[in-house]
Order: sequence, then structure tokens, then C-alpha cells
Amino acid sequence: MPRELRRVIWAPKSRKDLQEVWRYYERVASAEIADKLLREIEAAGRRLAVNALMWRRRDEVLPGLRSVLVHPYTIFFRVHEEVVQIVRALHERRDFTKAFSRRRR
Repeated sequence: MPRELRRVIWAPKSRKDLQEVWRYYERVASAEIADKLLREIEAAGRRLAVNALMWRRRDEVLPGLRSVLVHPYTIFFRVHEEVVQIVRALHERRDFTKAFSRRRR
């Protein structure tokens, strides 16, 4: 039986996270390394279209949140009926609870 594909969308904060990741790695390593890491993160996002529910639940961070690791980043997402919404891409050393508890400005 074929798996149903969900549409994957990147929330504005997650897109901003990707820009910051690229700028950081371009500065401390090279544009090639920054490009490679972003390709790996984006590939993980595409894989979520097929098997999003197999990844770790992160209710301790925020109810309904899940994550997938793309070392050294953790990609946080929510699964809705036909959509996977990627909400953040955070370095694994970040305090995730604190990152999600900040008030929107």
C-alpha cells in the first residue's frame, strides 16, 4: 500500500533559522560547507512528507511538536492532517524549551 504524502511547509522562523545557519557556516567554514548542511536539512524536510510520524515526539518542549536530527541541528515540526509544518531549525546545544517559550514580538 503506497504511503500518503503530506505537503511540507517551512514557517517564517524556520526560514530565518536556515539563513542564520548558512551565514554562520559560510563565515566560520566555507560557502560549500554551508550549502551542504542546508541541503541535508532540506532533504530531511522532504523526507518528512512520507514518514513524519516516525520521528520523536517533543511534547516536553511544546505539545504536538516532533523533531528530527540533522547533526548538529534539530528540526522541529508539527504534523497536521495533510501538512507537515517545519517550525524551527535549532542547534542541538540550544535550550529548546527556552527557544519556544519566548514571546512573539
